[in-house]
Amino acid sequence: MAHIFSSALANDMNSRHLAFGYSVSRLDAESHGGAGLAAILVVLFGGLGMTLNGGRDGDSSVDPELHALATSCEAGSADACNDLGVVFLRGDALPRDAARAFRELERACSGGSAEGCNNLGALHEQGTGTRVDLSAAARLYDRACDTGAALGCSNLGALYAKGKGVARDEADARRLFTRACETGSAVGCSNLLSLEVW
Repeated sequence: MAHIFSSALANDMNSRHLAFGYSVSRLDAESHGGAGLAAILVVLFGGLGMTLNGGRDGDSSVDPELHALATSCEAGSADACNDLGVVFLRGDALPRDAARAFRELERACSGGSAEGCNNLGALHEQGTGTRVDLSAAARLYDRACDTGAALGCSNLGALYAKGKGVARDEADARRLFTRACETGSAVGCSNLLSLEVW
C-alpha cells in the first residue's frame, strides 16, 4: 500500500510527516507601539514566567517580532494567533508548550484562520496538547478546506483514505486530494499520486 501523508501542518511542526515551508509573520513592531509591554507580557505569557525572548521576568529585552506577533494576536488577528501557536509548538523561539499552542490555535481557528483550523485539526489527530479526537480533526480539516487551506483538504482526504475519524471513502479522498493539488498543495498532489498507485 502506498503511503498517504496526514497531520500536515500549515506550519512546520512535525518534520517526520513533512517539510512545510513556514515562516512566522513579520509584523511591524513599531506599528503596535511599545507602551504597556509589561501588561501584554503578563496577559499573554504570565504563566510561563518568561519574557518572549526566553529571558526571566523583568528582562527588558524582548524580541520585537515576537512582541508584535503576540500583540497582534491579542488584538484579534487570527493569523497572528496561528503563528504564535506554531511558535509555542515548535519551541525554538519560546519554550515548547503544546497546551499553549493548542489554545492559540483554537483562537486562530475561531477567529477565521484557515491555517489555524488545519493546524488545530493536526493537534487533535496527533493528540498534541489535547487528547486524540479524530472526529474533531475531520471537522477542523473540513472547515480549513472550505475556507481556503489546501493542506486542510489534503489532511481530510488522508482521513478518508485511511478511514480515520470518518468512514473510509476513496472517492472522497480522491476529490479532496485533487482539490488540494489544484490549489497548490504539494502534499495533496503527492497523496493523489499515492492513491492512484494504491
